[in-house]
Amino acid sequence: MPIVIEQLNYSYMAGTVMATPALKDISLTIEEGSFFAIIGHTGSGKSTFMQQLNGLLLPTSGKVLVDGFDTSDKQQIKSARARVGMVFQYPEYQLFEDTVLKDVAFGPKNLGMSEVEAEAAAREAMTMVGLDPERFAEKSPFELSGGEKRRAALAGIIAMKPKYLALDEPMAGLDPRGRRTTLDLLEKLRKDTGCAIIMVSHSMDDVARCAETVAVLDGGALVMTGTPGEVFSHGPELRAMGLSLPQSAQMAEELRARGIALPEGIVTPEALAAALKEVRVHG
Repeated sequence: MPIVIEQLNYSYMAGTVMATPALKDISLTIEEGSFFAIIGHTGSGKSTFMQQLNGLLLPTSGKVLVDGFDTSDKQQIKSARARVGMVFQYPEYQLFEDTVLKDVAFGPKNLGMSEVEAEAAAREAMTMVGLDPERFAEKSPFELSGGEKRRAALAGIIAMKPKYLALDEPMAGLDPRGRRTTLDLLEKLRKDTGCAIIMVSHSMDDVARCAETVAVLDGGALVMTGTPGEVFSHGPELRAMGLSLPQSAQMAEELRARGIALPEGIVTPEALAAALKEVRVHG
């Protein structure tokens, strides 16, 4: 079953004179195994929305159903949370145990796994993210490089075997090589485990490269959903919200303005190159 959001509204300090609406009547579905991206200008409600997915914040009205489990129901929220692994910006700041293995095994233990089961899950997760357990298990997390810390923090979430992996700006602070490495890792995890990826990102190029579905938030409202090609074909509307287009989409837009007949929906370098080759062949 998917994650189903039904007429979700959320206000900070609800019921007081200081109530501030943050999410407004959002309805959407996040399918199993999909790569779902959420974009929007700063303050559009992206992080608030992400925290609704595993009940860190609860709807003021409406519902969030994770595999049918209602996050607002005290009897069901634990089952919902167990299915959604949450990775915040700069996840390396979440590390706290004496060793990497203990840190990665912390979440599985909280889910009720035995010591042996939790350690096995931790070792498996460390291997998935490229941290050899033989080399890293007994190291202090604070001895790791920045990239290794981020992988260790991600392993701690993966070890809990979530069905949905929700990441709020997972590439924050990374250089281009680090960004690509992280995206490759997320795609590998999706392929190997079948988990869905739900990612907030300010990088339109990252979204264009990886996402199957894109949701656009503006002022707390869901204003657009579709494939990257569909969403990024609305350049004027996105710019009016303070958003940019992927570089390839911008270039295609400029070439069309110069009279070169390119199809809509170009959002990646590969698609742009293929379209230009077609123009050259038939031009």
